[in-house]
Amino acid sequence: MIVVGIAAYLLVNNSGSKSGCPLCGTPVSQSFLQKLSQVANNNTLANKVGSGLAVSGPYANLPKPINGTPLTLNGEPQIMYVGGDFCPYCAVSRWGLVIAMMRFGNFTNLSYMESSPTDVYADTPTFTFTNSTYHSNIVSFVGFELVNRDDNGNVTNPGFTTHYQNIYSTYSSGGIPFVDFENKSVLNGATVTPQILAGSDWNQILANITNSDTLQAQGVIGEADIFTAYICKDNQALNMTAAACRQSYVKAIIG
Repeated sequence: MIVVGIAAYLLVNNSGSKSGCPLCGTPVSQSFLQKLSQVANNNTLANKVGSGLAVSGPYANLPKPINGTPLTLNGEPQIMYVGGDFCPYCAVSRWGLVIAMMRFGNFTNLSYMESSPTDVYADTPTFTFTNSTYHSNIVSFVGFELVNRDDNGNVTNPGFTTHYQNIYSTYSSGGIPFVDFENKSVLNGATVTPQILAGSDWNQILANITNSDTLQAQGVIGEADIFTAYICKDNQALNMTAAACRQSYVKAIIG
């Protein structure tokens, strides 16, 4: 399991510069989002990959059950993510999380991002949840990037209210990435290595993850399947309404 400590990172590094990443902070094109949504809802692909590298890879890091007060927003189960733009392990985790959430709804104002040019797995292509909005009729999502790539670590996300800070401080190991699945299970650290994305840009990754035999599909779709299974886990309402929750890979993972 890999966990990146925010405070420790900022003592030795800054978050990099936007100048080296022309696309960073630019909204993801509608055509790219549509193609990514098609990949997300390709059940044949998802079932063929299953948990992929998320279980068989070097980390084998899965969400752990907790006994928290149910995390909801407006009556909908809520998924909470905490990360930072600079973080390469957050970078790879966002691919799977975006794909998983697209199985239940859609994003607007999702933007391109790369991890820090001075960290391991430099310039890993990814996205940022800063200023993005998620829309769904059955599940809620909130994503916090506590350090933006071009702010030198001096500004934290203003939406990270006391409510969410308390959840993070209670159930996280103090690092990122962190994902809370409705306060039923939490994930500390990445499930796959950012190395699988090395040398590829966004379009190449998008093309590669459509082929279940590629390393990138085994990693990205595998982690998306893990995330989806834990969104569905122990939620009768979602299992009745969401097609993604009725897929065989979900039953295999949570079973």
